[in-house]
Amino acid sequence: MVFKGQLSRFVYILFPSEIIIINLRFYSKNMTKQIPYFFIVIAGLILVSSCSFTKKKTLPFEGKLVYKITSPLNTPDRDSSNYQIVYAKDSMLRIDSYTSIGKQIYIKHIPKDKAYILMDVGAKKVAIQTIADTTRNDQRYEFSKKSGKTKLAGRKAKNIRVKDKVQDTTIVMNYLPEISAKYSTAIEGMPGLPAKYDLFTNGVWITYKLNKINEKDLNIDLFGIPSDHEIVTLEEFIDLIDNQQ
Repeated sequence: MVFKGQLSRFVYILFPSEIIIINLRFYSKNMTKQIPYFFIVIAGLILVSSCSFTKKKTLPFEGKLVYKITSPLNTPDRDSSNYQIVYAKDSMLRIDSYTSIGKQIYIKHIPKDKAYILMDVGAKKVAIQTIADTTRNDQRYEFSKKSGKTKLAGRKAKNIRVKDKVQDTTIVMNYLPEISAKYSTAIEGMPGLPAKYDLFTNGVWITYKLNKINEKDLNIDLFGIPSDHEIVTLEEFIDLIDNQQ
């Protein structure tokens, strides 16, 4: 992706499974108007990794999953930004992330591999089209068996050794074999839904721990784009930010 203009300062981008910090200062197209520093928080980026682990058959899941997020970047425990809420309905996925500038929503139609990020830009509501990155984390993770189970969200999650080859680090994580890994955007090579996992991002390890599972029927409208949102590309979103300054 190419950003228009020169780059400096920090912008924090929050994806469903990681936080990426980049240096960024935008200038307008005529290079005479500088856009002030601001924080953009976006939920959405599909991390695809390969796995040689044998997977057992999983059943479709419908309901709500709540993850607790722990990292050096955490704000006080009562802050909702320390939680990630996942809604799943068979082939549909929605991830709600809570940040200091508001709620960000990522929705995806899994078979079609189509995803959007819903967010507010001033008084304007947009749905940003996202594109799956099929190479970024390809072959990043290796998996090996680990005996034992850990109770998470009232269920017995299996242990598994996960090696992050980029960081040359092996961590014991946990997964639920009865729920498909397709309902997570992180470490997709696991043979089931990641229940407790760690991601290394910008120099820190971030831990996601499944705290609650609520199986229930969900309204299909929860996974749609609201009528008051305008669908835009990422490039159009950048232009929109530019024009508002």
